[in-house]
Amino acid sequence: MLRTLGLLCLVVIFCLVAAIGYFNLAAVQFDYLFGSTEIHLVLLLLIVFALGVGLTLLCCSIGLLGQHRELRRLRRQLNQAEAELKNLRTLPLKSA
Repeated sequence: MLRTLGLLCLVVIFCLVAAIGYFNLAAVQFDYLFGSTEIHLVLLLLIVFALGVGLTLLCCSIGLLGQHRELRRLRRQLNQAEAELKNLRTLPLKSA
């Protein structure tokens, strides 16, 4: 059921992208920092979308690297605490 729903979502997205591409075939003037060029609107939309996805992945990966570093630190701290606990459990008890 979940696989069918996912496939249906992909088909709908594909149809939307195809419709956007079909209705936006006109060439537009794109002015950028170093000049300008004439490019199809659908191609411009795809380029901007790809840049957005790339920048989002870059920002997310930077955050994940920080979390990975924190995870390694916490695992090291946990291993030290477990080793200390094991050492304390093996110590003989003093009789009063």
